[in-house]
Amino acid sequence: MAPPRECSIIETVYNSAELKSCPIETTFKIIGKKWSVLIIREMFRGTTQFNHFLERIEGITPKVLSERLRELEKLGIIKRRITSEYPIRVEYGLTDLGKAFEPVLLAAGAFSMRYMPEVVFKDGRPRAFVQSKLRVLT
Repeated sequence: MAPPRECSIIETVYNSAELKSCPIETTFKIIGKKWSVLIIREMFRGTTQFNHFLERIEGITPKVLSERLRELEKLGIIKRRITSEYPIRVEYGLTDLGKAFEPVLLAAGAFSMRYMPEVVFKDGRPRAFVQSKLRVLT
């Protein structure tokens, strides 16, 4: 008789009778669209103004940035705030829903830092977050 097989959390979720659609796919429909995850990342880094997004996200065009910001606002991930009338100045910030993406982004970053260090780091050595600091793995 074969030993019982351990179920992963993913298998447990997908065996749930309440499941209507794939929760992983749902998340990636939001952050998987080109540029969206980089916009969210920049907001966690403190970027709030349109031109600063353009400076920090290499290759994004103003038209696409405008589209993505509108989409993220419509989804409730970010909020738009006019800070001055003339000249008009707009700032963007993460909503509570947007802030909830932080562990998702950290998990994605941790995966790449550990398993794809040659792409992520100049020295190609894997790293991990340990007590809020980056540590080289040996």
